Amino acid sequence: MNKQTIIIALFALMSIGVIAQQRLIVKDSLTQKPIAYTSVWFGNNTGGYTDESGMIEIPEGTKQIRLSHICYETKNIDKVAPDSQTIFLVPKSINLDEVAISAKALKRTKTTEVGLIKAKTQTKHKGANGFEMALFIPYDSTWTETPYIHSILASLDYSTHYLVFTEIKNPIYATLRFDLRQTDAKTGAPKDESLIDGGIILPSGQKLGKDGISLNRPIPFPQTGVFVVVEWITTAQVSESYNLVPSLNMTLNEKENRTWNKKTFRGMDWMQEQDEPAYQNEEAQDFYKGRIPSAKLGLKISK
Repeated sequence: MNKQTIIIALFALMSIGVIAQQRLIVKDSLTQKPIAYTSVWFGNNTGGYTDESGMIEIPEGTKQIRLSHICYETKNIDKVAPDSQTIFLVPKSINLDEVAISAKALKRTKTTEVGLIKAKTQTKHKGANGFEMALFIPYDSTWTETPYIHSILASLDYSTHYLVFTEIKNPIYATLRFDLRQTDAKTGAPKDESLIDGGIILPSGQKLGKDGISLNRPIPFPQTGVFVVVEWITTAQVSESYNLVPSLNMTLNEKENRTWNKKTFRGMDWMQEQDEPAYQNEEAQDFYKGRIPSAKLGLKISK
């Protein structure tokens, strides 16, 4: 068999593989528009996100999938068709408690920062695909008027070091979704409802500056407090345990821990940071000395 024949045969095999690949295209049931960055869980602790065209490739052998997005009702599919198919998600009907979204732009005013953005950095938490971290910021009872939230702040580390002597050889830079959520009265965790229309996307490779990411319009600070949420997203085919860049800086000095995390592709719900299994082994306990890392997230607000 000559070289040209071999090349043609390889291309033919590649074409067959592409044709056989299962694909889903996720769209809005009302607008028919594709839904980017929909979380798709494949089972067996794996998952991925749809790209900007709403498409995702499904691993061979997948039998059940779960599609979820902060703005849409979660959908489970028991049977995956052997070829491409379009899935429609229904927008959520959201009832927000004790907060009114302001449609009127406020005049330029002096702002201040709340949260842990200025706390000392003592460790960092690497993100992973489908991983979310949230910090609860309570309403200050000394405020005489309800402040407005203007921006979300985050202390991020864009270095490619996982540990002191461990370099990430092929770093993947994540797309980040920042969101604001209220508190679930029963669990104390972030609600599955966004206060800012599904969050704000920071594209992969774009760094977050010290001024943070501005809201499309200011909103009143909820009197029940608010969660600042950051979610790591990549459409690259990587495992849930693969470390993505950037990481989130953490502090260890907080007496009361108000940090939560969620691992979507492990089928896990929100948990408080102190319940994270990674802190339970002897080595971690020796390093942290009983302290629990708190996320360096915050808000820029005006009164």
